[in-house]
Amino acid sequence: MPIFHYKAKKGPRDIIESTIEARTKEDAISKISNMGYVPIRVFSAQGDAANVKTESKPSSGMRLFNRVKSRDITIFIEQLASLVRSKIPVFEAINILATQTDSPALKKIIGSISAELKDGKTLSESLSRYPHIFPQLFVNMVNAGESGGVLEETLNRLSQFRQEEEDLKAKVTSALAYPLFIIAVGLLTIFLLLAFGVPRLMFLFSDMEQALPLPTQILISISNGIRHYWYWGVLVILSLFFIIRQQGIIEKNKIAIDRFKLKLPLLGSFLKEAMMARFARTFSTLIANGIPVYQALGITIPSLGNEVFKKELEIVKADVISGSSFAQSMQKSQWFPSFITNMVAISEKSGNMENGLTEIAQFYEREVNKTMKIMTSLLEPVIILVMGMIVAFIVTAMMLPIFEISVGMG
Repeated sequence: MPIFHYKAKKGPRDIIESTIEARTKEDAISKISNMGYVPIRVFSAQGDAANVKTESKPSSGMRLFNRVKSRDITIFIEQLASLVRSKIPVFEAINILATQTDSPALKKIIGSISAELKDGKTLSESLSRYPHIFPQLFVNMVNAGESGGVLEETLNRLSQFRQEEEDLKAKVTSALAYPLFIIAVGLLTIFLLLAFGVPRLMFLFSDMEQALPLPTQILISISNGIRHYWYWGVLVILSLFFIIRQQGIIEKNKIAIDRFKLKLPLLGSFLKEAMMARFARTFSTLIANGIPVYQALGITIPSLGNEVFKKELEIVKADVISGSSFAQSMQKSQWFPSFITNMVAISEKSGNMENGLTEIAQFYEREVNKTMKIMTSLLEPVIILVMGMIVAFIVTAMMLPIFEISVGMG
C-alpha cells in the first residue's frame, strides 16, 4: 500500500509530521482527519517529496508594492473556502490558488503564504504578515476557526461577508454611475464652450463701440481665466487630492468633518444607515465565529470609516470591559438608534446575539437601498437643472450683444 507523508495541526499550536499508509491521497486525508488532526500538507512518499525540497521560501522581508484589488481578495477567499470545503488540505489549496490568480501581486503573496505554511506556520499567522491585504477581521476569524477546528465554516462565513460587501459597493457604484456621467458630460460641454466657443465670438464684439452687457463681460472674464490660468485649477485639484490622501494632515479635524457629514440632510441619513449596516454585519460575523464581544469590538472599530462612530464604539468597548452589558453600553450613546439598542438587548437576553445583529444588518441594508434610490432619483434632475442653467447663461451672455446690435440697427 502506498505511503504518504503528512503535516497536520494537533491542537491550536502543535504541528506534527509523520507518514501514513493509504490507497489514495483522499483516503490518507480522511484517515488523518479521523485521527483528530487538521491536514496541512499530504503528499506521496514517491512522487511529491522532491518537489517539496526544491521549493524555496520567499524572503520574510519581501515587500510588495503592487496594489491588490478588493475583488481579487474576495475571489481568493471564495475559492479557498470552496477548496477547503472539498476536503483539500489548506497547503495544497493555497498552492492551487497561486497558479489560478491573475493578479501578479496577489500571486506573490500567496506564494509567500505557501512557504510559511510549509514551515509549520498556521494560515492566520501567514495572513497576518499582510495587514493591508488581509485586515485584522480576517486574521482573527481564521485564527478562531483554526483553534476550534471549524476553519471550513469560518472561511464560508468570510466568503459570504466579502460577497455581501462587494454587492453593496456594486449597488452604490451602479446608482451613481449615471449622475456622474451627466456631470462629466456637462462639465466637458461647459469647458468647450468657455475655452473655444466664447473666444471666437469675442472677435465679433471687439469692434463694437458700445459697452458690452454685464453678463457678457462676466463670461469673457471667465473664459480668459480658463484659457490663461487653467493650470492653477489643475494644481488646486491635485493639491486637494494629495491632502485628502494624506490622512494624517487632517487627522485633528476628521471627527468634526465626519460629524458634519452625518448632519447633512439625506446624505447624513444615508451615511449613518450604511455605517450601521457595516457595523452590524461585521460584528455578527465575528460573534458567529465565537469571538468575545469586547474583542469583536476591537476588531470592528478600525474597519469603520467614520471617526464619530469609532469614538463612540471605543467608549462602548471600555464599558463592556468594565462589566456592563453590550446593550447598556450602547444605550448611553446618542448615535445608536433605539432600534439597534433594543434588538441587541433582546438578543443578549435570548443568548442569540448573532441572529439579532444579522437582522439589524439586513434592516439597514434595505434602508440603504431605499435611501440610495431616493437620492439618485433626486440627484439626476438637480444635476440636469444646474447644468442647463449654466449653459443657458453662457448662451444668453453670448447672444445679448447680437440682440442689442439688431435692436440698435432697427
